[in-house]
Amino acid sequence: MISARDIRVEFSKKPILHGVDFNARPGEVTAIVGPNGSGKTTLLRALTDEVHWTGQISVNDRDIHAYKPWELAAIRGVLPQIATIAFPFTVIEVVRLGLTSGTHGGEDRIVQQALQRVGLAGYENRFFQELSGGEQQRAHLARVLCQVWDPMRDGTPRWLLLDEPVASLDIGHQLLIMNCLQDFARRGGGVVAVMHDLNLTAMVADAVTMIARGEAIAQGPLPEVFTDLWLSAAYQCDLKTNAVPPNPSAFILPQTAALRGH
Repeated sequence: MISARDIRVEFSKKPILHGVDFNARPGEVTAIVGPNGSGKTTLLRALTDEVHWTGQISVNDRDIHAYKPWELAAIRGVLPQIATIAFPFTVIEVVRLGLTSGTHGGEDRIVQQALQRVGLAGYENRFFQELSGGEQQRAHLARVLCQVWDPMRDGTPRWLLLDEPVASLDIGHQLLIMNCLQDFARRGGGVVAVMHDLNLTAMVADAVTMIARGEAIAQGPLPEVFTDLWLSAAYQCDLKTNAVPPNPSAFILPQTAALRGH
């Protein structure tokens, strides 16, 4: 379990998070949602110890500061919203970096399997900088998957912590990646993902923490959080769940889509 209590973050003396509590359980996809500027990414960066924070954070019932860096790298993979590569690496070289951070060093079969999982089989020898933004995002996810390839190791759950992992992807690849994350959770691992798309979140998340104005205004199982009341309060507009628009024009929901071959 990842547990956080009374998390507070300030940037230049400006409070960003105001005493946020957070829980994520292995075997579940936990989404962090909220409007732009609400503190979603800051919460994730606190959970990964990338920003200065106060409060208490534990991973698998152990204080995060009790871990050595290599121990954390062995149990969690982190995908930031923006990850740049300055050198002319090939795709397979980028993905192999995950092996050096995790516990599967030298197992190149995992690299091939990870590329297959994210829809990049056959891209191994292409230069990373030549890929589209969405392709680069999927290559980075393959790298992170290599780092924690087995969702459970020696009876201990491992974690994926992802900042908007499908933001740059078309709907087909969004579904592919969300299926991958659900599979990781079903096999005993835990997934924490900052999400922008509420429809995709409703489709795949088991639990949700809703952030607004630096506070966790609602959290729990998805049906308890994705209500008209909480969504409207967070996004400051009237939102309705499971409602067909009056006089509807065309609309497409990911819940009605299915990946071919799956």
